[in-house]
Amino acid sequence: MRHLLDRHILLVTGKGGVGKSTVATTLARRASRDGKKVLLVEFESVSRAAPLFGMDAAPVDPVAVEPGLDLMGFDLLYSLRTFATDQLKLKTLVNMALRNDTVRGFFLAMPAIKSVLFLYHLHRLERIHGPDGDGRWDLIVCDMPTSGFVAGLYGVPTMVRQIFRVGPLATTADDMGKLLFDPLRTGLVLVTLPEEMPVVETIELRNALRAKHGIDTAAIVVNGVYPTLIDHDEMVALAAAVGEGTELTDDPDGIEGMLWAAGVLGRRRDRAVALLPQLRDAAGGRLIELPHLFRRTLPLTSIDELADSLGGTLKGS
Repeated sequence: MRHLLDRHILLVTGKGGVGKSTVATTLARRASRDGKKVLLVEFESVSRAAPLFGMDAAPVDPVAVEPGLDLMGFDLLYSLRTFATDQLKLKTLVNMALRNDTVRGFFLAMPAIKSVLFLYHLHRLERIHGPDGDGRWDLIVCDMPTSGFVAGLYGVPTMVRQIFRVGPLATTADDMGKLLFDPLRTGLVLVTLPEEMPVVETIELRNALRAKHGIDTAAIVVNGVYPTLIDHDEMVALAAAVGEGTELTDDPDGIEGMLWAAGVLGRRRDRAVALLPQLRDAAGGRLIELPHLFRRTLPLTSIDELADSLGGTLKGS
């Protein structure tokens, strides 16, 4: 885990429903428990992490939720105001302009504006408060939108540079590109479920990013891997004992039901294990497996359980 968490920024993404928010929170929690000063940034308007710490939503300004861990949410209008103020150096004028519905609507309707503002805000946070700034945070973990957004994010520096060829914005675009494409500063973490379709889509995304932008993933996380509950020999022995009517239990039907459930989970694990080699190849060996926790909701204690399971699972850098 040291190689992964030594970066300044981790971008965590994946297809919808694979548990990327859980993985992002787990990585942030693990890093803070390992002594790092961490900022967890949530992009989506509905916060997954805030309720874990007794909050309704993630604030637009970072707030400490526990020692070593801060939380903030990305707000488009707030980031637009920050961007405009930084570039124009006239805070009062910017605030007056953005109070106008027409002006505000014009900017928010611009193509790729979310990607541009998010990357700018991230670059600003890292530059001012990262390890090379005032050191407020060692690591920024970003709970990103689904993978399509992230694929477009890597094209932002080039797009901005083509529009602004000289001046401060051209310099900013270059700096954003240096941050995003430096594998020692920024790492991309892809999250998938141990199922064929998500695995195929994850590998396709990895290949597309590598072909178009030269990006290698810092890690691939396989979320929700079922455990081995009963091995094959034990299953056979228990089934035989129930079938022979031994005194194994006073409720043989109940035992048969549990054996059936264990068999279903075992077959799911077998299918997951069969997918791991191709994921490991795609990740260059940097593969993390998180166990499936049999709970409807995951409180902070469950996040810590996942964080504990991360130790020693990552090799290479």
